[in-house]
Amino acid sequence: MIKNLLYLILIFLSILFTACSGGTSATSSGETLSCDDISLDCVENAIEGSETSATEDVAFSSFATDNATFAFGQTYQHTVTWSGTYSGTVTFSLSNAPTGMTIDSTSGIIEWTPTESSQIATHSNIQILITTASGYVIQQTYDLTVTGTCTSGNVLAIWNGDQRTSTDSDQFLGNITAYTDNATDNCGQSNNLDCTASNNYEFNQTTSSAENLHIGPETSADDGIMFFYNQYDNTSYTYLFWMFGEGGSAFSPSPNYVKLDLFSVSNESSDAVVVSDDSGETTLESQSGSSDNYTSTYTGRYGYISGKSDGGVIGPFSGTNYRIFVDRAGTSTIDSSTLTLGNLDSFVFWSKDGSSFSLGSVDNFTIGFKTSIECN
Repeated sequence: MIKNLLYLILIFLSILFTACSGGTSATSSGETLSCDDISLDCVENAIEGSETSATEDVAFSSFATDNATFAFGQTYQHTVTWSGTYSGTVTFSLSNAPTGMTIDSTSGIIEWTPTESSQIATHSNIQILITTASGYVIQQTYDLTVTGTCTSGNVLAIWNGDQRTSTDSDQFLGNITAYTDNATDNCGQSNNLDCTASNNYEFNQTTSSAENLHIGPETSADDGIMFFYNQYDNTSYTYLFWMFGEGGSAFSPSPNYVKLDLFSVSNESSDAVVVSDDSGETTLESQSGSSDNYTSTYTGRYGYISGKSDGGVIGPFSGTNYRIFVDRAGTSTIDSSTLTLGNLDSFVFWSKDGSSFSLGSVDNFTIGFKTSIECN
């Protein structure tokens, strides 16, 4: 029996010698143990390395909805959170995720905008991984389905705050779509004019001193509205509309005063004021750049009475990067004005699909290009 025990010890030492003398590493709780030669320390470390590390107190406290669906061209978001007594650093990662899906390794924010027609499908077994500093890993698996059809064009979005130079996923509010019109001779006082941005707004033609909007959301005496409009294809030459009040509708107190600052960046077109209800109310204060990269600054200073409306249109905006920062509260960075919505109840950004974003508690926001879709 002693002879057999000695034989087993020799075999074990031979295995350890092979593992250690070649510089092979063993991993234990995230630490790498290396041995240059056979020794008692090497034997102890190798034995420890062969043991499974103890489970750490880390658990998911948020769960991605399994079998969820969302529309092609929209943005999917989910924030991964965890709980437990573990006090070290954890990192977040993805496995088997669809192309383009990302996760912030620190914040755990997952974001994905499908932009290829092949992504209109069910994406199975997407894995979310939480890894501790010592190498302990927990995972969560779910399926996600993209529905809809592929339509080429720009994907637009809206964020809270100033997102002109970079975007903070924490401040992302959602995707937006531009109102479009592919027909002709559908605007103007007799609906016999092309729906250019100016003809779509149709100031002071059908109803005196008011907008006569043909394509866009419902106007309101109590709410400010804003939206993108594209006469053609949702890809190029998009215009930003905003309106306050409504022709023929009373509000109180009257007059109302609305003051905004707007800042556009990375526009491939030389944008300008397209419509201003009254001369001097919507003003291009400055513009710089050229060669498909324009930066512009606008002020909107409006005063209007009950039964009438006010607003403006700027553009066109084109390309693959433009964003527009809208500052609607606080002190103007352009002049000494105090920015205000006056007695309006709220301010709402509208999309062609009927969705909207109430901006009543949002002092400023950024709208514009997020990515693009090419279906071919």
